[in-house]
Amino acid sequence: MPRDAKQQRRRFWRFAVFVLVLMLPVFAAALYARPSADDFGYAQRTRNVVLQGGGFWQLLAAAAETDAKFFNSWQGLYSSGFLLAFQPGIFGGKWYGLTTCFIIAMLFFCLWGCFALVGRHLAAGNRYLPAGLAVLFTYAFVQGMPNQVEGLFWFNGAANYIPFFALTVLNAGLLFHLLAGEKCPVWPAAVSAAVSVVVSGGHHVAALLDMLVLLLALLAGIRRRRFAVVLPFAAGLTGLLVNLTAPGTRVRMDGFSSASMPEAIVKSFLLTIFNLIRWLDVPLLCLLALLTPLAVMLAKRLPAPGRLGLLVGPAVTFVMLWAMVWLPSYTMGGIGAGRLINVVWMTFVLGAAYSWCALVIWAAHRTELAKLLPRKHTALIGAALLVCMACIGSHTVKEGLDNHFATSLEAAYELLEGVPQRFAAAHDAREAALLEPGVEDVTIRPLTDEEKPYLLYFSDVTPGPDVWGLADYYDKQSVTISDYT
Repeated sequence: MPRDAKQQRRRFWRFAVFVLVLMLPVFAAALYARPSADDFGYAQRTRNVVLQGGGFWQLLAAAAETDAKFFNSWQGLYSSGFLLAFQPGIFGGKWYGLTTCFIIAMLFFCLWGCFALVGRHLAAGNRYLPAGLAVLFTYAFVQGMPNQVEGLFWFNGAANYIPFFALTVLNAGLLFHLLAGEKCPVWPAAVSAAVSVVVSGGHHVAALLDMLVLLLALLAGIRRRRFAVVLPFAAGLTGLLVNLTAPGTRVRMDGFSSASMPEAIVKSFLLTIFNLIRWLDVPLLCLLALLTPLAVMLAKRLPAPGRLGLLVGPAVTFVMLWAMVWLPSYTMGGIGAGRLINVVWMTFVLGAAYSWCALVIWAAHRTELAKLLPRKHTALIGAALLVCMACIGSHTVKEGLDNHFATSLEAAYELLEGVPQRFAAAHDAREAALLEPGVEDVTIRPLTDEEKPYLLYFSDVTPGPDVWGLADYYDKQSVTISDYT
């Protein structure tokens, strides 16, 4: 192996191990996560299969039945409805922490795939660069996510959004590879079409983002006479139409009081600007600083972008963010839940990173920018920036949440306080009561304030009837929620 290849591998693994160490508190906190709210309703059939000792094919059949039920009665998300049936807690509450591993793995591998495909054309020869970028952006997403509980620890919220966002990023890489090469390979179009069908069956905001990416690729493909790009666009549009016209979608939309179109346009425009201002924060500056040496390196291989090229990144990013905020503003009258804000923020981070790199490449062609970069102690500077990102969290769009740390530091703080441990112990005691053989009528209590960690707690039962469907989930005759005892 050439010396520089060995050096690249050594640097990559040092970087990856350091990032993993900084993320250890996140995985440690995930061990204490437990299911709540919609987790039970979507996974009731698959849970019953597990309780009855069923196998793999029975689980698939139960997930398909769940998907069909919600497709016809609640929402047309034919991909996420199937996915949500496999909530890890069906195998026992202690397995629920796999949620965090699944979400982080989806982000990493889809980012890696995207960067690998783009890197074939922009940075060929550096085999570890795509994986290194995937590690960096996954780390940035985990640390700065505006709503960590709904993006990393609560399965129903995270799995309904982030996997489909991650697949959209992968789709962008596939489409770039399809359009950028001298030849027009068939396989990226076929894979992109399959990915687009899956994403279109996910949440509407992620599906809208994917359609915008497909539309940009379609326009570029027509210009370059790469008509194979029509296939993924048609596949994504077909899937989205199935989603939007599903009986369940009409049922769900009847329950919302949508805003008028002019109101939604103005509100989403103002909310987008408000978000951009709040998200221009210290963690983002750290990320851009870490990307600067890479952009300077790329400047040696790529021509300087023109003025129009410098404007494309910010303009496209703003339009995408505006569209993603407009949809909930129009259908629900507001920006939406934290899990939705997460994918808008991640889109912003990717757009800001692209725009910054384009600006650095432009500056490197016109100035001696490379000489301004530090040549000594670069590893220590990079480590300091990564530690800063693990401590300072991104700004949220909801007041009252900005006093919390980044995910790693928040997780470490709460673990030392013992709140996640108390949260898990209370849930495990509740589950033990619900699994007690021979008892058909079970009474449980809500959590106390000392059992509600910021990172892990989304919602809990309230005194009165069993609105979560715990009786069906645990195959009991009835479940009653008492007052605090």
